[in-house]
Amino acid sequence: MFAVQRDVRQSMARDALASLMHENGIRTLEAQGTVTKKLYPSPELRMMSDIDFIIDRENLEKAMALVQAAGHETYQHQPEEFNAILSDGLLAEFHTDYFTEIILFRRELFAEALSDPFAHSRPIDGEPLGFVPEDTYYYLYTILHTIKHFETAGCGLRRVLDLYYLKKAFAGKVDEALVKRIIAQYGFQESYDVLMALEGLWFEDNPTERDLTQAIETVIEGGNHGTKEIFVRNSVKKDLAEHVRFARLRRVWGIIFPSKQYIYINYPQCAERGYSTLHCQLYRLADKLKHARLGAALRYIKNVLAK
Repeated sequence: MFAVQRDVRQSMARDALASLMHENGIRTLEAQGTVTKKLYPSPELRMMSDIDFIIDRENLEKAMALVQAAGHETYQHQPEEFNAILSDGLLAEFHTDYFTEIILFRRELFAEALSDPFAHSRPIDGEPLGFVPEDTYYYLYTILHTIKHFETAGCGLRRVLDLYYLKKAFAGKVDEALVKRIIAQYGFQESYDVLMALEGLWFEDNPTERDLTQAIETVIEGGNHGTKEIFVRNSVKKDLAEHVRFARLRRVWGIIFPSKQYIYINYPQCAERGYSTLHCQLYRLADKLKHARLGAALRYIKNVLAK
């Protein structure tokens, strides 16, 4: 019953936000849960953490002002997107591309592999300014989005189940040559093979000779959006695999003295005031001391060194 109620509330909120954008000349593209849930036997079976939209970059500030004027709270951690806490407690995210996160290793590969979402989209019936990706690009985006979570902080069981329904719904309907080329060209083959083997084992009873022990751990422990512990493990593993010198120490240094860009994202007030790198570091240290978060930081560093 809770899932049905949440699905109805999110659907109504999605329609209201889409109408708000369209009435003000802003086109939207849906490319995550609101599309994926339609592939399930019943939409409430595929719960969503939030409601996602993609809009044109030039409309980002306008969209944020409209959402605020509608009585919702907004905040911005990344320059290419913003989040909204709706008046009824639901969450919404407005992105300007398929992959906009800055603090994400290999982000540039994801963004290069798939970008310009409106270029390969089709209008939603009855919504002149509402779009969804063409089948091949939605299929590819869903796979890459799952790989992104899997490689960074982990992905939950729900995303692997998405792959099952994705394969089932789009069998014979996508440009498989394009999908294979993108996955191979941008270095996603290993993660793709592991995730597909895991999906086949769990939901299609397909045996595999692959060792999926760590992949299963990553999925089971990862939840919807992963954990800091998995992010640390995957980050260090990536650095070591690429023979980065002093990999662990470099990660620790980055934790103690993060870049100005990172601080600007997590402390937007520093960006607004144009603080220098040193000033940003001092501001962040003062905040950590004020809120007694140094213990958590030390545990994080210990976790890095232990990997």
